[in-house]
Amino acid sequence: MLSGQGLPIPRIEIIFTTSRDASLRVRSFLNELVAIFPNSIKINRGRQNIKSIFYKSLYLQAKYLVIIEVIKGNPGRFKVYDLVTNFLKYYFKIEGVTLLTELNLPRITIRRGCLGKIEDDKIRDMLLDLGYTSIENCDVYAYGQYLYRNNKKVFELKFLKDDKILGPIIRFGLYDRDQNSY
Repeated sequence: MLSGQGLPIPRIEIIFTTSRDASLRVRSFLNELVAIFPNSIKINRGRQNIKSIFYKSLYLQAKYLVIIEVIKGNPGRFKVYDLVTNFLKYYFKIEGVTLLTELNLPRITIRRGCLGKIEDDKIRDMLLDLGYTSIENCDVYAYGQYLYRNNKKVFELKFLKDDKILGPIIRFGLYDRDQNSY
């Protein structure tokens, strides 16, 4: 290979960040999300205000900004902003997560994600917007189903390949039609 040649740098399409002063668990969750969503990066929030994060995301010409809000040291809300329209497009309440680190599994960065069976239309739409497609030969497949956990009905999203878990397991609360959110 000649010097200076290599793979093209992919365009950044998704920026992940957290609310201020995120816990170690939330930062680990963010790292695992960046690994399973193609063409994404994280911006460490630190003490930056949200306006600064939006400006950086627009400067990088990303399509979406995903903010993981913290509740009692855990991931609590999953907000997806469309940076073309500058509106909140998806809002999900997180009921719980299981991290790869908690399962003693390695984190693998993927280049192509596909949709498996997803029982919820809104979550399927969000995954499509965030770069998951409905083709074959992917590094990871997203699967989601409704189930009961601790006597609560939740939607559980998993990222798998050949029955191996490759990303965090995310449990979302049920959809609230009055709030237009989960």
